[in-house]
Amino acid sequence: MTDWYTDEDFWRKFGPLMFGEEQFSEAAEQVSALLARIELKAGAVLDLGCGPGRHALPLARAGLKVTAMDTSGYLLDDLRRRAGDERLEIDIRCEDMRDFSDAGPFDAVFVMWTSFGYFEDESDHDRVLDNIVDVLEPGGVLVLDLLGLETLCRTLEPVHLTENADGSLLIERPALVDHNTRLENEWILVRGDRADRAMFSHRVWSAGEIARLVEAAGLELEAIDGDLDGTPYDFESERMYVFARKS
Repeated sequence: MTDWYTDEDFWRKFGPLMFGEEQFSEAAEQVSALLARIELKAGAVLDLGCGPGRHALPLARAGLKVTAMDTSGYLLDDLRRRAGDERLEIDIRCEDMRDFSDAGPFDAVFVMWTSFGYFEDESDHDRVLDNIVDVLEPGGVLVLDLLGLETLCRTLEPVHLTENADGSLLIERPALVDHNTRLENEWILVRGDRADRAMFSHRVWSAGEIARLVEAAGLELEAIDGDLDGTPYDFESERMYVFARKS
């Protein structure tokens, strides 16, 4: 059985909903704030689980040496097109974050927009962190952008309906399962008389759980923030930003 995140048909059908121009503009603002937050002005960086390059592109525009990695050839083709249009040099790699090699060293690794946590086997997340530690320079920083358990407990709706600009309807049916450690989601996209359905899930961590996981990998936890202005993460936060450094 194909894992949902390696199913190219999933990204073809639902990717345009996730990666619109508004999301690209938002990511460019995030990159400016992130680079200021970690005080990085030059060097080599890895965008892990990069998708179509929402963050890789502005990182390259900032003058950084960027490696972008994802398992979806479909999404990476979009990144290649966008990078080519802007004449940006990005090392684009179709690799699994559990097994990548011959990369780095990097001054920073970014895993954005809940791209960390797809795997059902808990040890796979440890493998990813081990890989990240291996490719980080001493003093290099890891940034994880996650949707925390605390936020989900506050905001989760059993059914959510969105009418998209093209007139299509997206019906979302999320649920916390496995003792509140995973978020399972069913998406139904209705276009005219056609409905496309997909199921996907990812691991959900509380702030305390992700702190222990990062530290167990040998990284020094610097902060868990609720935004990119340095506000500490709490039950009112919309996102969870984890900053950890290799000693």
